[in-house]
Amino acid sequence: MNLQEGNNENLSKLLEEAHRLKFSEPQKALEMANLVYVQALKSSDDSLEAASLYALGVCNELISNYPQAMLFLSEAIKLSHQLGEKKIMGDSLNCVGIINDNLSNYSNALKAYFRALKIYEDLQENKKIAIVLSNIGLIYTNIKDYRNALKFYSQALDIAEEENDKESLLVTNINIGLTHNLLGNHKSSLNFLNDALELAIEKKDKHRTSLALDNIAETNMLISNIPEAYRLFEESRKIKLELDDRKGLVKIFGTVGRLKLLENKIDEAKENLNKGLGIAEELGLKKSIFELHHTLSEAFEEEKDTESALRHLKLAYKKELEFIHEEAEMKARNITTQLEIEQAQKEAEIQKLKNVELAKALEDVKKLNVNLKELNDEKNEFMAIAVHDLKNPLQNILSTARMLRRSKESNETEKEVFTSNIISQTDRMFNLIKKLLDHNAIEQGNMKIINSTFSVNDVCTELLTNFKDEASKKELAIDYQENPLNEEIHTDKEILYEILQNLFSNAIKFSPKGKTVTLRCLNENNQLKYEISDQGPGFTDSDKQKMFTKFAKLSAKPTGDEHSTGLGLSIVKKLCELIGGDVALESLEDRGSKFTVSLPFHS
Repeated sequence: MNLQEGNNENLSKLLEEAHRLKFSEPQKALEMANLVYVQALKSSDDSLEAASLYALGVCNELISNYPQAMLFLSEAIKLSHQLGEKKIMGDSLNCVGIINDNLSNYSNALKAYFRALKIYEDLQENKKIAIVLSNIGLIYTNIKDYRNALKFYSQALDIAEEENDKESLLVTNINIGLTHNLLGNHKSSLNFLNDALELAIEKKDKHRTSLALDNIAETNMLISNIPEAYRLFEESRKIKLELDDRKGLVKIFGTVGRLKLLENKIDEAKENLNKGLGIAEELGLKKSIFELHHTLSEAFEEEKDTESALRHLKLAYKKELEFIHEEAEMKARNITTQLEIEQAQKEAEIQKLKNVELAKALEDVKKLNVNLKELNDEKNEFMAIAVHDLKNPLQNILSTARMLRRSKESNETEKEVFTSNIISQTDRMFNLIKKLLDHNAIEQGNMKIINSTFSVNDVCTELLTNFKDEASKKELAIDYQENPLNEEIHTDKEILYEILQNLFSNAIKFSPKGKTVTLRCLNENNQLKYEISDQGPGFTDSDKQKMFTKFAKLSAKPTGDEHSTGLGLSIVKKLCELIGGDVALESLEDRGSKFTVSLPFHS
């Protein structure tokens, strides 16, 4: 295998040969992949390096060298992502999923599989899609969710048959056979597994030939055909030794050990179980370790060796606790992974559904999920605003209170300044909380409408009285034009006041010193209209598109260091709708703005 450096075409062919041999001669394939990797580094061929890293990962996975496999695959994923080599990235993620499945890290396995699935769908790699779907189905088989398992297998079979892809059919038939075994459908299981065995032998795929033999042997155990089970296990064991498939050997030694124990062949049982345990501990197969200790405990108990039985039982208990603890930690770390999984499932189902109504229903669910995410994002923003905007006034109040306590000899003027600051900051917090509560009440549909009859000018008089000091501080003139007829209107007075005070407060907040704020109340086309005008910065075209949305960040800034939550106009819009009214804006940038609230005279 001497190759000239830089002969990358030959190196690529060698890598193809490694992939062809990986299931039948993994050690030889590993040597080839390693040679290509070294030459790729020397020639600085990044694409070839990524491909060889993936091949090294796969070959190490096939001989159960999982830590080394994960190192190579992690590097392959990083490099292929940088290069935009999506196929290598998808293949590497699929292999990462297989390793995590073998180590019973099912959540991590699913996360890797669904990332691979998304890449293959983007690339329209149908054969790869079928393989990953089958792998995902196996995860659900392992966690005993057989309904979901068979659903994914069915999708994989559909694609494999359409593509006439024997590899996908082989993998999926093995997985379906395993699932039917667990469901007690042993006849169906044998049909699928025998089909898989024929395909594996035809493809000269020793790895999957051995896997099919294992599952057929286990099915024969379940139907009490023990001699045939032993024969098949022995045939599989020879292949696994040839392939150096140590994880597969753990399974065979464990299963044969349990069989020997049932036949009361204690020494043979212990021999097989100890062989399996030694390999499992080398590989770090935690689930297999505690299961083998438990079976060894039973074997020693049969021999009345209570000391050895208790020792293995304690070890089994300890290892099982470690396994359960690690699983719990993993699940806690991957809560968001499950959401990604569910979302990916829905998207995959939508792609497969032929029925238009069902597809529409699933699309509605997807939209609902988007809405829920938006609500969650809004809640987070809501809380962030509350925490951020309450922090400063609270700090100011605390500082002022400390100064008051330290300044025992303060004169009346200083005390007036201190107390005024406390009142001002408290008002600011109260207004913020009120806006947030109003927003929440509207969104939850909890805003009660209490109608009453009152004169149209009353609410304006109250508004002017409450904002007199605020306007005076900014030296603003107030031009009030009351309704000459002062007619009566029947609506919710508190909600109407809330609408107008939001708009009037904004007019003051965004007006420069010395300008005029106008409030008019008039009748027009059997409607009552309140107009609030200012001479502030106005609204840009961009502002107008989002001004009534929640937490909107507009271009204009308050002119006197006042505070703005971005909720006021959103609340105005919602409240107007609640009482059957409307709000409209007329504004030009740098030319001020006029808000008009229109209400019918009769509710």
